[in-house]
Amino acid sequence: MKKILFILPSLTVGGLEKVQVTLANKLVQNDYDVTIMTLSPEDDLKDELDERVHVKYRPPKSHLGNSLPYIRRKLYDDGMWERRASAKQLYTYYVGDEAFDVEIAFFRGTPVKIVSGSTNTRAVHLAWVHNDYKQAFGFKNSFKSMRQVYDAYQNMDRVVCVSVQAQKSFKEVIGDTGNVTTIYNMLPVKAIRLKSEEAPSVKVKKARFHIVLVGRLVDTAKGQKRLLFVVNRLKNEGKEISLCFVGGGQDERELREIVRKNKMENIVTITGSQLNPYPYIKEADLLVCASFFEGYNLTVAEALILGVPVLSTDCTGPGEILDHGKYGMIVENSEEGLYNGLRQLMDNPEQLREYQEKVFQRQDFFDEDSILKQVTDLF
Repeated sequence: MKKILFILPSLTVGGLEKVQVTLANKLVQNDYDVTIMTLSPEDDLKDELDERVHVKYRPPKSHLGNSLPYIRRKLYDDGMWERRASAKQLYTYYVGDEAFDVEIAFFRGTPVKIVSGSTNTRAVHLAWVHNDYKQAFGFKNSFKSMRQVYDAYQNMDRVVCVSVQAQKSFKEVIGDTGNVTTIYNMLPVKAIRLKSEEAPSVKVKKARFHIVLVGRLVDTAKGQKRLLFVVNRLKNEGKEISLCFVGGGQDERELREIVRKNKMENIVTITGSQLNPYPYIKEADLLVCASFFEGYNLTVAEALILGVPVLSTDCTGPGEILDHGKYGMIVENSEEGLYNGLRQLMDNPEQLREYQEKVFQRQDFFDEDSILKQVTDLF
C-alpha cells in the first residue's frame, strides 16, 4: 500500500481544503495510505475526512522570529526561520524520518519549500497550483528570491495546475520548469447532491430573482463589494433581486456595514461560514462568481452539478468550467460587467432558462474516476 503525504496550511472551510478532503477520501477508498499534514491547527473539515485518513498538525518551529507575530507577519510572511532555513532543514523539521512514497505540496509557499527539500530520494514529489499566479500572492513566502521559487518547483517530479489558464500564468510568472501539467479538481458529485437536500441553517431572504455567491469573504479576491453595489443599483432601478453571501472571512463586518448603509437588509443575507453550502446554491436562481481572480472556483462547478445556472467574471478557472460561455454566462471582469450581465438575465428570463438546460450537458466534465486516474498515474 503506497503512503501519500499532503502538506497544506489548514483544514479550514475553503475551496482548496474541500478539494483536499475529496481527494484524500477517494484515495483511501482505493487502498492508499493517506496522511495530511497541516501547518495550522484550524481543522473545521476534519470530520468530513474518512476515518482512515491520518491528520497531523505540525506547529511552526520554536524560534524568536516565529514567537513575535508582528515580525512574523510584516517581515517574513511565514516567519523568519522558514525563510532563512534551507529547504532541507524545513523538510527535516516538518516531515522527519517517516518515509512516504509520494510527497505532495498542496499549496504554495512553505509546503512547496518543504517538499522541495525532501531527502527521500525514492519518493515522488508533486506540487499543486490552485491560483492564477499573475494575481495571487504568497508563492514567494519562505523563499529569499524568485530563483529559489523556480528551483523548488523544478525539483518536483510534476507541478499540477488546476486549470489550463492557471498553468499558463504559472509559466509566465515562475517560468517553464519543464514539469507542468493540468488536472482539474475532483468533486464529490454524489455527496454534493445529497447534502443539497438538507435544510439550510440560516433563513435566506429571497426576492423574485435570487442570486448566491459562495466563498470566503475576502473582497480583494472574491469581489463581494462590487456585487453588493450592483445589486443595490438594480434594486434602486426597481428590480426584484436578492443576494446571499455564503461564507465567513475578514471582510464580513465591512460587508454588513455596506448592507446597513444602503438599507439592503431585506434583500441581502450573509450566512457566515457554512460546512454545507449546497442548500443555499440549490435554492438560488443563479450562482455568481464575482472574483477578480481564481484558479478553478469549486462553487461554479458545484452549481452546475446541482443544475443551477452560473454567471462569472472573466477570470481563470470558471471560463474553462463553463467552456468559455457555452454552459454559463461570462462577463467582463468589472462592476459594469456584472451589472450588464445580471440586468440582461433579468430582462431576458428565456436566456436564463437556456443556461439552466445546458448545465446538465456538462456533467461528464466532473467524472471522479477519470480525474482520480490522472492523479494516481503521477504516483
